Amino acid sequence: MFAQQGFGRPQIEGFEHRVMSVDEIKASGALLVDIRTPPEWYQTGVIEGAKLVTFQDPQSFLAAIKDEIADGRDVVLVCRSGSRTQAAGMYLAQMIDNKVISAAGGMIEIVGRQGYQPVAPAL
Repeated sequence: MFAQQGFGRPQIEGFEHRVMSVDEIKASGALLVDIRTPPEWYQTGVIEGAKLVTFQDPQSFLAAIKDEIADGRDVVLVCRSGSRTQAAGMYLAQMIDNKVISAAGGMIEIVGRQGYQPVAPAL
């Protein structure tokens, strides 16, 4: 399942860590999941249409999204900087058949560099 690729970082089948725009995410048809905590959602806002599920452990996280990914669609994870989504995504990709994509740069990239205007979380 692991294959070494450049700089000693493992590549995991079914996992990608890359920069994506909100338009690219939405056009892909993937389930977008913001894995940050509620205080973070309120502090910066969220991407409109994102599912808000704090990643605490893989089992409860998968239970929260399983119905929405049963059709086999990709899962895109977003956090503040991309670090949490990279770790969570690598783990999840080994547990499910769906492709898991970590949004590199997270909300810092999407809001700060790409200029996306987040919305208030609807909980």
